[in-house]
Amino acid sequence: MRNSLRLAAVGVAVAAASLATSAQAAASATATATAEVLSSLTLTVDPGSQLDFGQIAANTGGTVTVNADSTVATTGGLVSTGTRTPVSLTVTGSAGSLVAVTLPAAAVNLTRSGGTETMALSNFNSTPNGAFQLDTVTGVSSFTVGGRLTVGANQVPGTYAGTFAVSVEYQ
Repeated sequence: MRNSLRLAAVGVAVAAASLATSAQAAASATATATAEVLSSLTLTVDPGSQLDFGQIAANTGGTVTVNADSTVATTGGLVSTGTRTPVSLTVTGSAGSLVAVTLPAAAVNLTRSGGTETMALSNFNSTPNGAFQLDTVTGVSSFTVGGRLTVGANQVPGTYAGTFAVSVEYQ
């Protein structure tokens, strides 16, 4: 009987140790989940602003580049004068958020008013380039967009115009 009691006591001790080990091997915690809903982005062209290549004397053709940083360059036999400016845009969203600008990857055509002749607008660029932060207080920031206009030799005189898409998205 003594052996039976010892075996029973050993069995109880082993069972208690197993329960203690199981209880110590399990743990739980409570986690927190959060989400921030951002304001919808709005993008507008600043009043009176447009990508302006000025007046161009075509001569033998070439390119006129008006960069987003307002620098201007020409190639070929072109003469470019007058007002040459990038277009200025304003984006509004959640204060302090990062946004990225998307510009056309392909060329777009400017078409002569009253005609069918075109010139290609390509090599779009922006300042700032890539993602940038909206103002940390107002959520408003501005940026500029430039591009390169290809002018043909003996380009038909006239005023050429066209549109291109610019978009912004949160990063």
